[in-house]
Amino acid sequence: MPPKTSISSALSWRCPQCTVRTFASSSKLLAVGPEHPRYVKVPEPPQQTVPHNPPVKGTLPIPRNVFAGNSKGRSDDEIIALSTPSPKNPKNPPKGSREEWKAKMSEIRKQNLREGVKSLRARQISDERHQNVRQAAKQRERQELLQRPDREDERLTAPSNNMDLDALYNKPIPDPTREDRIRTKQLNLQRHEDMKRQERMEAVHSLYMNAREFIVTPQQLDKAVDAAFGTPEMPVQFGKFSTGVSNRSIWAEGRPERVQDKLNVANGQATGFAMRSAKSSSEINKERIRRIAETFTGGKIEKSVE
Repeated sequence: MPPKTSISSALSWRCPQCTVRTFASSSKLLAVGPEHPRYVKVPEPPQQTVPHNPPVKGTLPIPRNVFAGNSKGRSDDEIIALSTPSPKNPKNPPKGSREEWKAKMSEIRKQNLREGVKSLRARQISDERHQNVRQAAKQRERQELLQRPDREDERLTAPSNNMDLDALYNKPIPDPTREDRIRTKQLNLQRHEDMKRQERMEAVHSLYMNAREFIVTPQQLDKAVDAAFGTPEMPVQFGKFSTGVSNRSIWAEGRPERVQDKLNVANGQATGFAMRSAKSSSEINKERIRRIAETFTGGKIEKSVE
């Protein structure tokens, strides 16, 4: 009978597949199976709305201002001359010796320092010029944006909280057209007053011209009534019949003139009673001439003067 396997050996057993070293460079924990969606590496483009900022590896030191210590106002040539002085006691070392090599390396370092300082100064001037140009452009753009008027949609939809309430409640509201409107209203008022004055003058003159015919005493009233209706002994008669007898009714003279009768007379189509009762053309012309004369003279003219 074969011997039984011990428990310790059974617990220390490992899968042969796990002990086999894979050919992939990634560790076993990062490796995924074929059923995993990341088994095949597919490059993913960055989001279109978010700028792609690759990670910065390491930290960059703060650049030092090489020309910060020039407090005495020296020029670059003076600084270079002080930093790269020539030897006071020049020596002529033998050719190929170590002293010759050291002198040559010292001269190379001095030359590199001169070229480096000059290139740094040129780069500083160029950067300052570009920076000034960018700042001036930004300032111009800022001033243009500040002075640009509001858009029509923003002006119409903006709330009224930007109003000067102190000026609105405690100061007169600005009105640029106030003087013109006041001047126009004054002219209109003056024109209206002139028209009213002219009408009053015409009314007073008409009153003066017609005042002589006014009835102001009882005697004048009795005289006017007798002239219009007659006396009880001799009343006024209107019209005559074929028998020669007069009538006391005004209708004996005929019916009153109508508007159509006046139009027919003006158009030359009047017949019968309208022709008999209408005014003649000479009377109409006299009336028109009288009105024209009143317009020219500015006053009233009596009808009896015609």
